[in-house]
Amino acid sequence: MTDDSPSRLRQLSFLRRLAPRLRPHRGKLIASAVLIALTSAINLVFPLVVRSLLDTAFLATGGNDTLDAIALGLLALFALQGLLNFGQSYLTASVSEHVIAGLRIDLFRALVWQSPAFFAARRVGELASRLASDIGVLQQVVRFGVPELLRQTLFLVGALALVTATNPRLTAVTLTAIPVAIFVGWFFGRRVRRVSTDIQDTLARAVARAEQVFTQIRTVQSFTREAWEADAFAHEIDVTRDQGLQRAVARAALIGAVTFAAFGAIVAVLWEGGRLVLAGQLTAGTLVAFLLYAVTIAGAITSLAGFWGNVQEGAGAARRIFDLMDHPNELPVPPTPRRLSLDGAGSIRFEGVSFRYGPDEPLVLDSIDLELRPGERVALVGSSGAGKTTLAALVSRFFDVSAGRVTIDGVDVRDVTTGDLRAQIGLVPQEPMLFAGTIRENLLYGHPDATDDEIIEAARRAHAHEFVSEFPQAYHQAVGERGVTLSGGQRQRLAIARVFLKRPRILILDEASSNLDAESEHLVQDALDTLMEGRTTLVIAHRLSTVIRADRIVVLDGGRIEDEGTHAELLDRSPVYTRLYRRQFEDALASVPEPSTPDSP
Repeated sequence: MTDDSPSRLRQLSFLRRLAPRLRPHRGKLIASAVLIALTSAINLVFPLVVRSLLDTAFLATGGNDTLDAIALGLLALFALQGLLNFGQSYLTASVSEHVIAGLRIDLFRALVWQSPAFFAARRVGELASRLASDIGVLQQVVRFGVPELLRQTLFLVGALALVTATNPRLTAVTLTAIPVAIFVGWFFGRRVRRVSTDIQDTLARAVARAEQVFTQIRTVQSFTREAWEADAFAHEIDVTRDQGLQRAVARAALIGAVTFAAFGAIVAVLWEGGRLVLAGQLTAGTLVAFLLYAVTIAGAITSLAGFWGNVQEGAGAARRIFDLMDHPNELPVPPTPRRLSLDGAGSIRFEGVSFRYGPDEPLVLDSIDLELRPGERVALVGSSGAGKTTLAALVSRFFDVSAGRVTIDGVDVRDVTTGDLRAQIGLVPQEPMLFAGTIRENLLYGHPDATDDEIIEAARRAHAHEFVSEFPQAYHQAVGERGVTLSGGQRQRLAIARVFLKRPRILILDEASSNLDAESEHLVQDALDTLMEGRTTLVIAHRLSTVIRADRIVVLDGGRIEDEGTHAELLDRSPVYTRLYRRQFEDALASVPEPSTPDSP
């Protein structure tokens, strides 16, 4: 069995996955199917009317009044068909829009609940492509492909039944096209599906690259890599174009071969039917009607072949969509979640905590035992890679421990829903990320129901109200993508105001005052001091000037706790802390310019 065999068996499985989403719209679907059946019946009646019209004209079985009546009847029939087509098209579009919108929402929900490890292994632009491009392909199948499948199937079955009743001998000639069409559809359909999958994958990579360039545009331009990035993107698009041409060849070959087989059968019918007319065994009107049915059969076969190509594309897109939706969350939900009390003290304990990012990865944290008492400010220091950020991430359960446990007020964080847990934790990162929108919208992220007075009060406490008031739009001022129109200090103060609105019991500060000028650092640090009052705070410190304010300092080295204590105690007994302190002290001295010596008289 080839590698394609399992996929061929599952080619229509995505329609089964869509069935529960279609069920709420079954009324519209039934009405649409009825309208399709009626319009198909009108098309199938048309050749019979043509037969009567021709026989009336050539055999003189009726007069002008009969011809006029037939012509007017046809016009009325096609007017009715136009109305029926309008209704069917609207109903189908309505169902597809609702189903696809729901699918997009569910896919986004499935993605947004994944752990940070999930996103670390994937490109954001590629996930965005799945939401847009792949679901767009699936929408085309639902909106146009499935109704066309029903329509052409009715055409094929109805026309075959009518031609069989008209002349079984000519029907046998017509049916010679069907086995050929089935074989050609199967042969070229595999190629269409494979190439379509490759196109979507390549396009997703191109979109991911574009998203990465746009979000890092300053880095790209500072290294003058615009031309290189443009060429790299162009290469991905060229590959997509070439794959698109391959798909076009496969689909054209599919349609062309099926069309040749179908209309070749029509030629055979015309030849055999002409002989019967000449022999007096068939009227001219009956032959024309038969030819119209044969054309209908040929068109149905050709359309079904095209639909099969669309199915191949839809199957590939649906597989990627449902694979993402079915991806298990790496942070399992507890079967019977416990609740964290809103009035709890806010103590944090790490009990024998070890952590590694993967089964084959080295330990990042090794047997950590640490307690943060309620309201205590504890600073984590250590060299890069010591495990500071990872240890803090375990509190918010962005990752699960490999061994041991993390508790808040005695409750294991794995026994609480992530929503309940993170609602009580405020995070101020080193690089605050703001959303493209207004200042007010960004602050409301911390408390969606906050009043204007509460927003202003939070901004005042974060020393943000002053600069916000100077903007022309004040709190309705747009900040641009990722807050690009604001300075680093302004973004940081807005991030602090956002946490003020959240009112968490626990704070995690990832060196929130670093990378700022002296004035901004002073304002941010003052805001942080206010924010930390009465809250259990874990500070990830890269600069030792920050940690001197902490109640206790924990020194991490190689994923283990090397020592803990106050600044003075650690200088006396911790060689790791002393080395870090001296290195930063020497770097600070080296950055201060020496005073100029006045010229001697």
